[in-house]
Amino acid sequence: MDKKYYATKLGQIAYSGRAGKPLIVFLNSFGSFDTAQSFSKVIDELPAEDGIFAPDYLNTGFSGKSTVSYTITAEADELAKMINSFNAAKVIIVAHSIGGVYAFQMQAKVKNLRALILIEPTTREIILNPPREQGYLDQEKQERNAEQFIHDKIFSLFSEQEAMAFWQTTEKNADQFDDQASQNAISAMKNDHFWQSTMRMNDDIPVFIFTEAYRQKEYERSEYNNRKAKIIPLGTFHYIQWEYPEEIAQAAILSSGS
Repeated sequence: MDKKYYATKLGQIAYSGRAGKPLIVFLNSFGSFDTAQSFSKVIDELPAEDGIFAPDYLNTGFSGKSTVSYTITAEADELAKMINSFNAAKVIIVAHSIGGVYAFQMQAKVKNLRALILIEPTTREIILNPPREQGYLDQEKQERNAEQFIHDKIFSLFSEQEAMAFWQTTEKNADQFDDQASQNAISAMKNDHFWQSTMRMNDDIPVFIFTEAYRQKEYERSEYNNRKAKIIPLGTFHYIQWEYPEEIAQAAILSSGS
């Protein structure tokens, strides 16, 4: 897919994409990953005629540094404008981790949104009052050596060629951002009104939530759960799209046909 760049009032956003119908939007976790690479296994499972829009957030991936102070909501507004510019008749958003917060902010702003497919989206609870059950404590231990853990997972779940390209891109992207850029991205998250809001997911939007089993109850009580939500326990670590791309792609295909 082509890599393109879009100038916004907050800074330059890079994205990978291709024309097609419906439009499948991918929203990444924070970090140095290229969004298209992080979701490549899912994209490979989608019909060739599907359109793809996979942006990198400001201060991450191939995008530029932010040029002004901003919040996730402000960046989500810019991304929604980009999505709407494609004039897609059907839009499906697939979002991982902090991407869930972006997707949440877009729910009333993206035209012709058919469904949200969320992969362990970041909840208010996990940030403000994290549970202390064993599964969460085990995750904390895992995160102490997160870089090596993720490296090993990439090389075990992708082909050697794909894993090498993925990791080299990640390291190169990380090198282009200084500490200030990283701090700007963190501030965009911390200063967002999402954390103090009581707003919940619109009941009219179908939502698929893929999660490790130990987080199921968290999502049942979360702001993402609505009357059309399906919570699907799956996977053994946070990047479920690397382990079970077929299941996530099938949810997108099912949603686009509804």
